[in-house]
Amino acid sequence: MANEIAKLLDFDIKEVQRQTKIPLEYLEAIYAKNYDILKDTNLKAYLRILSREFNIDLDGYLEDFENYCSENSSDDSKIQVNPRLTGYVAKESKSSFGWLVLVLILLGVGVWGFKFIKDLDFNWSDLKPDFGSKSEVNVSEENIAIIKPNADVIEHIVVDEALDQNTSKEEILVVDENATTEQNLAEEQIKEQKEEVQVKEAAANVIKIIPVTKVWIGIKNLNDMSKRSLSTSEAYELNTTGNHLILTGNGMLDLVNGDNNKSYRTRDALRFHIHDGIIEEIDYAKYVELNKGKTW
Repeated sequence: MANEIAKLLDFDIKEVQRQTKIPLEYLEAIYAKNYDILKDTNLKAYLRILSREFNIDLDGYLEDFENYCSENSSDDSKIQVNPRLTGYVAKESKSSFGWLVLVLILLGVGVWGFKFIKDLDFNWSDLKPDFGSKSEVNVSEENIAIIKPNADVIEHIVVDEALDQNTSKEEILVVDENATTEQNLAEEQIKEQKEEVQVKEAAANVIKIIPVTKVWIGIKNLNDMSKRSLSTSEAYELNTTGNHLILTGNGMLDLVNGDNNKSYRTRDALRFHIHDGIIEEIDYAKYVELNKGKTW
């Protein structure tokens, strides 16, 4: 259609000129449909370049131009064909370029493969099967290999020639199903032992405060000085990991620490320092030093 040229308005005219190498004055004439100026040019070539570069159909535009020329032609008028556009190179088809590259690669691989095989001095006759000879395998009934159906263990049992002749092959080819069962039992036992060790290790890191009467317990993290507190009549567990200061409102309690258990029966406050996996009772002066002051 003739109005397809309007699609070029989406592009800057200088960019179109840079890409097509068409002189700017002729591009302006094409945009404005100034056929008088274009009569002296090879407009057909210009339109072909624009059509190819910007994927637009300009056949209608060319038809309008030719009709104008035929209606406004004179005997002495002569169409001037401009010389070839300097610097313009038409776009090559991507698919054609891709096929060309692929063909060159295949040719290169073929030449390399042929040279490689030739350099090996390979004897193709070696590939012919030899049907004239047969390999002989001597299998002695006295030497029987038994492969147990265990994916992890393959045992080869060689039957001693001194075995009792009355022993049947069925008795020799026995699958030891108990081996798998024993292995499973051993793994289960190891697992249970690990669990027991973990339980003991966890218990060793736990201290219980068992109140005789209701007691207030304050816990302060000496690393960041954060603190928490609670009042309880039930047993309360403390973890010996970390660096903590423990303060109780009274001393009516039992302290259970593995085999090192201790009972306290006093109305006075108790102070403890948990560090390096142990709990240590401390005096007031040590408490003030660790607490960095008297105030809790």
